[in-house]
Amino acid sequence: MAPARFPVPPQPRPSPRVLLVGHPAALAARVTAVLGAEGAEVEGAADGAEGLLPERFPSGVVLLHATPLHPATAERIALLSGGGARGVIVLLAEDSEAARVAGLDAGADDVLSAAAADAELVARVRAVHRRIVRAFPLPQEPAGPIVLESALRSLVSPQGVRTALSEAEFTALETLLDADGAPVSRDWLGRAALKRPLHSDDRSVDQLVLKLRRKLVAAGASERIILSARRQGYLIADPSRFVNVAPLPEAGRTSRSMAALSA
Repeated sequence: MAPARFPVPPQPRPSPRVLLVGHPAALAARVTAVLGAEGAEVEGAADGAEGLLPERFPSGVVLLHATPLHPATAERIALLSGGGARGVIVLLAEDSEAARVAGLDAGADDVLSAAAADAELVARVRAVHRRIVRAFPLPQEPAGPIVLESALRSLVSPQGVRTALSEAEFTALETLLDADGAPVSRDWLGRAALKRPLHSDDRSVDQLVLKLRRKLVAAGASERIILSARRQGYLIADPSRFVNVAPLPEAGRTSRSMAALSA
């Protein structure tokens, strides 16, 4: 059975990547559900883990929960922003005009109450995301294909670096590539890659796609190689970046892979 296909916009707009910092569990669950329903990819970071952001979260929108603002907030926002590569929105536990002004003066891209309406939160995240995308376009991908080796269930970068995939990650990638640029629903990816249907608040497919995207980036793909199509699922932005190599005997595998890379 082929994956469900949907109309694809001529130029799919990349979905925001959102990192939650310092959120209590109930607020994190609500924000994740609200933004996830609109196509954003949301993940959490341990409070105080800002030093890991350049590697784990090179660009995107950071939602910083603050209660209350304090003198070190400006320094923290500067660290979270990464020189402007990440937009920082402060969610105030105790909202007031003075607190909003203080947050903006501390360098935040936006400030709003943690109790703000869902639609306002989504709109503000999108607005900051648009500014980040315009100011920091991602570099062009290197020339050459990314090779899929079915026998080893792995990727080979244009430079010859191999990245292993789990069975679920490899199946998800094959399913997305089989769709040839059309969105594949989250439910179908769950059935194909995780071997089960999804329940209403199940985020396991989103986490699977997040891990797969990171490995694709490590293999030379753009961070936007897998896009989220709002309310439709996920799609491969450029299927032509991939070359599938048929299984080979061990002795011939290396030469075939290098031939594909040099073609």
